[in-house]
Amino acid sequence: MKITLKIQNFGPISKGYNRNDGYINFTKVMVLCGPQGAGKSCIAKLFSVFSWIEKALVRGDFSEKYLVSYNRFVNIYCAYQNIQSYFNDDTFLHYCGMAYEMKYERGKLEVSATGNEGYLRPQITYIPAERNILSVLEKAENVKGLPAPLNTLMDEFAAASRNMKGSKELPINHVSYRYDKLNKRAWIESDNYSLKLSESSSGMQSVTPLFIVLDYLSRNIGVKDTSKSLREREEIKKRIDEVLKDDTLDAETRQLLISQISDNSNKYLLSIVEEPEQNLYPSSQRHILNSLLAINSAANNQLIITTHSPYILNCLSLSIKAGSMLPKLSPSKVDLLDKIVPITSVADGKDVSVLEISEDGIIKDLVKYDGMPSDENVLNMFLAECNDLFGQLLEIEDGI
Repeated sequence: MKITLKIQNFGPISKGYNRNDGYINFTKVMVLCGPQGAGKSCIAKLFSVFSWIEKALVRGDFSEKYLVSYNRFVNIYCAYQNIQSYFNDDTFLHYCGMAYEMKYERGKLEVSATGNEGYLRPQITYIPAERNILSVLEKAENVKGLPAPLNTLMDEFAAASRNMKGSKELPINHVSYRYDKLNKRAWIESDNYSLKLSESSSGMQSVTPLFIVLDYLSRNIGVKDTSKSLREREEIKKRIDEVLKDDTLDAETRQLLISQISDNSNKYLLSIVEEPEQNLYPSSQRHILNSLLAINSAANNQLIITTHSPYILNCLSLSIKAGSMLPKLSPSKVDLLDKIVPITSVADGKDVSVLEISEDGIIKDLVKYDGMPSDENVLNMFLAECNDLFGQLLEIEDGI
């Protein structure tokens, strides 16, 4: 499943990716790092928009003609992610997916089917950095003006909570999440205390909607989507009726088309998570990353992370190293490894990519060593800079 995206002159991103003629290959695990405002979220949001549009086109939600008319790509679909003002006269975007290719150039979008077979329909979930507000506001659904992705996450969090049976253990601090359906209250519980989610720590408020939603959705891959509106269901029925009335089709082709039209189950989970480390202690960052990697380990699942944390990169290196060691270990050694990196969270270095986005709008690969992200990255370099500055202070002190 090779999907690529080229981005140039879009928001803070200028020249774009410095390899492969500018085309970023989206791997099973992708980490985006760099300074604030450099364009990490631009990449993540554009990829989510193009992926969703491709899914909608395959599903028949709208036609190619509808999409390219009246600048709907920018004014509706990019506006959903609040990136509609990032376009300029020189913006160039080229998405090459499994079923559709979309190119934006000179202010216009061109769309064409690739003709490739084997398109798998994703469950696309975007976890924005502003997610804490969902835990603080017990009636967030009544708040107007929330960003659209946050509204979507709120709906997914509510659905996951309503469908829980009992409580769900969270990946940090040995606590569990429980939703009181009768009183519509969310709780964080341990052996020693029980708190409303809105009264819990900021780290808990960050982790809970992230983990509960992704855990719920990952367990429902392959289950038919029942969220379609009446209009969408009627459109599917209309398309099936058209196939049934088409006398030019043989029975086998007719059955295949009906199956494709009526199959509305998602086949894999595409998780896009902004700053999973938000408000978390370093050891908790490791635990949430391991949980994300475990959820992503299912076949075809895909994980994209934006981060400011050197701990996320270092813990990712642990996962890759453990993955390279696992096939060579005896059962007793596997047990030892599992205590350091859970077996469910190991990663293959070939399936992981880390991109650095610089302040001048250039995207580059982080150099790998033995399949792992190099220590020479912008996040670790800042730690090294602090050590260097401390050394300079000591030199000044010596001169007193």
